[in-house]
Amino acid sequence: MKQFIADPQETENSGKDMRDRLVELGDQRWGRSKSLALAKSEGVDLNDEHWEVILFLRKFYLDHGLPITARITARALNKNFSGLGGSKYLNRLFSGGPVTQGSRLANLRTPAYATDPSFGTSY
Repeated sequence: MKQFIADPQETENSGKDMRDRLVELGDQRWGRSKSLALAKSEGVDLNDEHWEVILFLRKFYLDHGLPITARITARALNKNFSGLGGSKYLNRLFSGGPVTQGSRLANLRTPAYATDPSFGTSY
């Protein structure tokens, strides 16, 4: 996987460091079973490709915190998965948007501006 370096000014500035985020993620008691149940309720059959994106999102959150906007996460996803088709590939996997639906299935907070109902868009 390619590394994506987020600009520190584009991610949360709540003072949480990686250790705090690790505790936060640990407290969620997240497991694949939670994601599988949620995906099933959304009509998504998770496969290895989905898991690669979900795990990337969790690691990205752990390393960088919650981005100020969904576009930052979308950029990181597109860069990391560019060899597989970037946003086309990601949108094929997550019909609800790779950032919006992917974050939900990864049990993460969705970044701001992830959906815009007035335009019918979803990152």
